Amino acid sequence: MILNEKRSLWIYTPQIDSSVFSKPSYPVLYVLDGENNFLSLMTIINQLGVINGNKVLPEMIIVGIINTPGNRVRDLTPSKNVSFRNSGGGENFTLFLEKELIPYINKNYPAAPYRTLIGHSLGGLMVMNTLINHTSLFSAYVAIDPSMSYDQGKLLTNSRTLLQEKALTRTSLFLGMANTMNPGMDTSAVRQDTTQVTQHISAILNLSDQLKHRSMHDLKWNFKYYPDEDHASIPLIASYDALKFIFKHYKFPQTQPVNLYFDKRYTVTELKKLINSHYQALSDEMGYTVRPPEEVINRFGYIFLQQKDNSRAKMFFQLNIDYYPESFNTYDSMGDYYLSEEDKSAAIHYFEKALTLKNKPDIRLKLEKLKHTKAE
Repeated sequence: MILNEKRSLWIYTPQIDSSVFSKPSYPVLYVLDGENNFLSLMTIINQLGVINGNKVLPEMIIVGIINTPGNRVRDLTPSKNVSFRNSGGGENFTLFLEKELIPYINKNYPAAPYRTLIGHSLGGLMVMNTLINHTSLFSAYVAIDPSMSYDQGKLLTNSRTLLQEKALTRTSLFLGMANTMNPGMDTSAVRQDTTQVTQHISAILNLSDQLKHRSMHDLKWNFKYYPDEDHASIPLIASYDALKFIFKHYKFPQTQPVNLYFDKRYTVTELKKLINSHYQALSDEMGYTVRPPEEVINRFGYIFLQQKDNSRAKMFFQLNIDYYPESFNTYDSMGDYYLSEEDKSAAIHYFEKALTLKNKPDIRLKLEKLKHTKAE
């Protein structure tokens, strides 16, 4: 064990009826100071990825990394500083993430290769250290009011050169900054101030300036200042904004589904092209194959079947077959479509295909009944 200790983890995984639908892979959100930030992130992701059919964010696996007693400073500081006892273990902690934690999650959970690291304060400092020195470990980084002034701003000084040298294609960063100034000050005054009280916010402004002046423009990043939040109150709202920024292209369609799926101005061919183009663009952006949720596509297929809009129903069922050829459910649903069309031969074909993938008694019963009526 790299850290020579047992680590507690809080892990959330999306709920899916795997007896019917294929088990998809999910992006993974790794959370520093998990005991403080895990529950709020779980709520955000459920609200924007599940509840009321929301698909603003993808459903995600959340891994809350819990600090061991007395070792937070050790793990979340990238350099040794005599003013902080037991500091400077950040590189060893990163090695733990790379060699032990991430492989463990990949082995035991349906993890997609898209990973996000989120941290606040010293956790934000470690997020930036990871981005700068271990860029490929995560796809997206969220640094919330990071302690960039730590150790006389050593990481901030090093980042001037390193940020220019790094290739950051398909990398996202959200940098959030709280209002830690004295009353009556603004960010312009901070830039002119050299007293200790403004070192924290001044270092973050310095970092944002570095990012603005990078000669390479491959990094997708956003900086947001929260004048009404202090260092302790910022994590919730900044996490919300960060996830919406990182996954801003995820939602399809950009308006409510009823405004597009049920809009008869779009032909079936046009609608299918829009859906395929959206998920191809997402796959290109995120670096792995992103598929629409099987359950969602299946549900719309049956909605249109009930409405006797069979051309749209068939399109949705065929989409599911195209995206999930390994799922028995997709062929069973297409069999139901052909039953409604009274095309018994085609229905038999799809029910038989479904049974080759999974022996479900209800499908076998439909098939036997269909073969019996066909023989009469």
